Amino acid sequence: MNNVPVKMLHTDMLESEGKVCIVLDDTDTIPVVTVNAPRSVVDALEAENIVATADVEDITADNTVPIVLTTNKYSDSITNISGSIGSVRLSIEDEERATLGIEATVVGNVAENYQIGSISLEQNQVRVKGPASVVRSVNSAGVTVDVSGSESSISTNAEIHLYDEEGVDISTDKHLTLNIDKVMVRVEVLPLKEVPIKIAVSGTPADGYRLNGETAVEPGRVMITGRRSVLENVSEISIPSTDLNVRGRNKDLIKTFKIADYLPDGVSLADGELDSVKVTVEIVPTATEEE
Repeated sequence: MNNVPVKMLHTDMLESEGKVCIVLDDTDTIPVVTVNAPRSVVDALEAENIVATADVEDITADNTVPIVLTTNKYSDSITNISGSIGSVRLSIEDEERATLGIEATVVGNVAENYQIGSISLEQNQVRVKGPASVVRSVNSAGVTVDVSGSESSISTNAEIHLYDEEGVDISTDKHLTLNIDKVMVRVEVLPLKEVPIKIAVSGTPADGYRLNGETAVEPGRVMITGRRSVLENVSEISIPSTDLNVRGRNKDLIKTFKIADYLPDGVSLADGELDSVKVTVEIVPTATEEE
């Protein structure tokens, strides 16, 4: 029989002392078990019929635990049973606990003309316990959500992964115990819409000057995002005339505005958009006719 697992007994004895054990060199799996019995008996035995146990109460001074081999079938017909290894080697450590914040990461790209909005977790912390050396190797906890091609928000129960300082996933370390294995994550996927920036001018320039009708708005259009029901009611971004007063001026009016100050509630600039707009209102001398 090959690769027979060893069941550890009375590990709670260590736990009551605030200790935990780490199995060294995979010695809780016996590579080869040899059974001496009549051929008919050996042929009838399966790996699951081999019972291998190691009782922590029998731990030795050098932290090894003898393996006891029996069978749950044909035991009266077996003259001898032995394994290629005879004991489980352990490292005994203090148990340690840690609380980590859970970070959510998205992978993939949402559908064209959409972008990621807010990302929220139903629970933002996970508690980890295990041998001190292993717990101390945990640097962060996170979940990943695939948003490829999405046109609507996503809610999913995502599996929590643990990472070391190098970013290597160590979630499979059997010595670590988490209070939760998964957490509900909601990723908001919002549509994009391109709209123009419109301006209005108030006031009258100084005597001898006038507006020549030329204005420059840079950029003239911006991409915005928000819930579809909100975007449907937005056709432009307006800078009111009260913010562009040319009263008494004899030269161009040049102002820069924060676009966010003029966005309706529930609307924000799309990722990568400029956050300000430059407006130039040209003012020229009044033309006089020479006779």
